[in-house]
Amino acid sequence: MNSLHQVDDLVKEYLLFRGFTSTFRALDMESRTDRDKGFQVDKILEELLSFVTSSDIQSLVDYYRYLDLRFFSRLDTRFQRTAKKFELCLLRHYLVHAIQHKKRDKIREFFDLYGAEFHSNPDWTPWFTLPYIKQPASDPAFETFFTKQWVDNYTTSLHNFLATIFQNMPLPSLLTFSADRTMRKSQQSEIESLRASMDQLKAMLESRENEVAKLKVELDDTRREMTDGISLMRQRAASIQQQDASLTSVVSGIAATGHDTNDSPQAASAASDTTPDAKDEPFVVLSQEEYSEHASAITHAKFSTLGTLIASCDMDNIVRIWSYKGHATTPQKLKTNNFNVLSMAWDARSDRFLFLGTDHGMIRVYNTENRSVVQEFGTSEKYPWVTQLSSSPVEPVIVCSASGSRMKPLSKQHGALVAWNLKSLSSSGIFKLDASETTDIYTIKHNHNGQMLVSGDGCGTMRIFDVRTMKSIMEWKLPSQQPACTAQFSFDENSIYTIDHGGALAQWSIHKPGKQLQSHVLPGFPPSSLSLSSATSPSLSMASGLSTSPPAPATTATPVSNLLTTAVLHMDPQPSVSSPAFSVRPASNRSSSSRASVSSSRSARLASFSSTAEEGVTQSLLTMVPRAQMVAFADDTNHVLCAAQPHQQNQHGRHHASHDGTRGTVYRVADGRPVLQLDPQHPYQSITAVDWTNASNTCLLGSRDGSVKVVNLFHPHPTS
Repeated sequence: MNSLHQVDDLVKEYLLFRGFTSTFRALDMESRTDRDKGFQVDKILEELLSFVTSSDIQSLVDYYRYLDLRFFSRLDTRFQRTAKKFELCLLRHYLVHAIQHKKRDKIREFFDLYGAEFHSNPDWTPWFTLPYIKQPASDPAFETFFTKQWVDNYTTSLHNFLATIFQNMPLPSLLTFSADRTMRKSQQSEIESLRASMDQLKAMLESRENEVAKLKVELDDTRREMTDGISLMRQRAASIQQQDASLTSVVSGIAATGHDTNDSPQAASAASDTTPDAKDEPFVVLSQEEYSEHASAITHAKFSTLGTLIASCDMDNIVRIWSYKGHATTPQKLKTNNFNVLSMAWDARSDRFLFLGTDHGMIRVYNTENRSVVQEFGTSEKYPWVTQLSSSPVEPVIVCSASGSRMKPLSKQHGALVAWNLKSLSSSGIFKLDASETTDIYTIKHNHNGQMLVSGDGCGTMRIFDVRTMKSIMEWKLPSQQPACTAQFSFDENSIYTIDHGGALAQWSIHKPGKQLQSHVLPGFPPSSLSLSSATSPSLSMASGLSTSPPAPATTATPVSNLLTTAVLHMDPQPSVSSPAFSVRPASNRSSSSRASVSSSRSARLASFSSTAEEGVTQSLLTMVPRAQMVAFADDTNHVLCAAQPHQQNQHGRHHASHDGTRGTVYRVADGRPVLQLDPQHPYQSITAVDWTNASNTCLLGSRDGSVKVVNLFHPHPTS
């Protein structure tokens, strides 16, 4: 119907072309007095209402009955009653309008003309009394028809009725021809669009073929590296077999003399040299590089989502973003003087954004492309410490764990979880611990689709949340009731792995809350307070409230809240670098790729910790033993990397830990056994943060001296 006027003009043009002037005049005259109004519903409705307004009952009835004869009579019998109903309501509207405008003579005129016709219709019986009622608008029989709502509903219904009729009318061939022409044009446009898409796909296919060729070259290089790695593994296995043979001879000699192996220093020395059996060691260290990016202890270190960048933060609250793969990228430095960085997380969807949680309740969003902070938002003043961050892998949503300041001893604010929408920078859900649970949330982690979140608090309570509502859908307590150090969804997402502060690794069913599938104790984890503090100056130990007495057993962990509280209460004067209490770090050989930006006075800065409250916050981060930054699961969740004490296996197959610093240890999740122990760190290099990139078998170890060691592993049996 939209092209009706165009077709009329074409017909007139054709008549003039043929010389049919009389027909042209007749068509032009009838077009001007077109009662169909060009099938425009608005104009037809306007014509009907104009007759009501002018109180022209004769024209109103004639025009509606013309429409009835022209259109309504051709409808199916089911709709005949509807058409009559519309006519009845139209005439009632005419009478109501006359009453409202005090035209009672028009009402009498109406009944004089059509009273005999409507007398036998029961729908009209009450309306014959209308001229004799003084206030019909308040009469129960008529008050509905005097409301504006009834008039609006009627006109809208009549408009829709007419529009539906016109849309479903069979069109003449001339109008169909125009519609076909329009369809052909749209189809031609679609064909052109498809051709353009096909060209784009061809170009994309060519680029993909080039990428495949590059990947084939990389695959060949990887195969050569695997061959070299297998050869290295065989050499290492042969060396281990020789060690086992020598150990067997020592044990046999001791057994022959009847002495207890636990009292024999020779046996102890032989046992201390043993390592996990070669068949239980699925990883081979291909290379390891040490990067000197910082001048003070590492508090956070994280691989980016794609595994190409590393973000690290030190006790001076200097955040660096740098590449370890030799890419031509300039390291980025972000210095935060006004606050302390308590948590760090990459955007799980790209390497573009880095999130930083502070002790001022703020979350800063750093753009690695623009090299600037692009967004900043925060929690309420009740929760100034943003201690944990987890980014959704599918949506622009980040969840943070917030708590009261632990530098204020009187602060009893319980922990809370807040979900933030990064598009609107508004909170999309909040979960608060009960007032009775005066503890913090120590770990949070999204699942693969970002719909669920697992958390663990200081009371050993594990919870699974629906991220969309931040409501707890599952909850259980760890049997040890120790604080949760970390939690991770399994690779198949049918279970959850947890590690508590006592070093217990447990697997829990996600379908049956509280059902423990397996549990193992990780030998050497967590490292004792002594093994960590031995690498630190006495000033830091005193500032952290740590004792130099022998360490407690690994199964008992000091609550983090106590460590944070005492960190500001026992600030003693700091010894100078020349003080005998401070052991000077020996010189070390740095990797050739280490950054030249580290100050030459680095060793001195290890001892010169300030006693201000701000540095007390960063020092308190390192006194938490263990903490989530000291644990990292592999992508397939078959292995886990921990900062652990060096442990040794005696002839009975039992592991026991020594107190000589820390080392990175890879444990098998299935049985909790250590399968790889990385080179032990020097006393001044106690491990403070670890991570394992999902993009490859590459790990990092952040140390107390500010260095970051990147270790490339080879996995010859990924299914073992």
